[in-house]
Amino acid sequence: MRARCARPEDVSRIHHLITHYADRGLLLPRTEVEIRAHIERFLVLAEKSQEVEKLLGCVALEPYGSDLAEVRSLAVDPEIRGRGLGKRLVQAALAAARRRKIARVFAVTHVPEFFGRLGFATSTRWALPEKLERDCRTCPKAAHCELVAVIATVCPESVTLPVFGASKPAPAL
Repeated sequence: MRARCARPEDVSRIHHLITHYADRGLLLPRTEVEIRAHIERFLVLAEKSQEVEKLLGCVALEPYGSDLAEVRSLAVDPEIRGRGLGKRLVQAALAAARRRKIARVFAVTHVPEFFGRLGFATSTRWALPEKLERDCRTCPKAAHCELVAVIATVCPESVTLPVFGASKPAPAL
């Protein structure tokens, strides 16, 4: 079993996994067209047996600029849940973020405890204006959302601090 970058031939299997959880209200739905257009953002966990590769799970690392990305569309084959595959997928996404020097990675989830065990800290969606603008603004569940934001710093050296305008000049030293 190994984690690898998704390929175009994985699109329908990724779509099938995501749809299983989206139909239950646990993930946002993704169309095959959307997955194909952003296939480079997906990682998959695959197992090869007798020259046939089986897709066991997927995750996407969605960029929000040079220092922030979201772990999303995390899905594991429902027949083999509970075997640590979700953890492996998130760890693969965090490793990819480190290689790309992305400072912080977040997720919006029903299970913050899972992400907490992987080094994420609980936050609020309001701390992620990028997410609010991109997805929450148009989500039909926004007014009654029960999702929790979690954030991990994966490349502390890449964290950029906001620049605040000074109301008066700083004193000369």
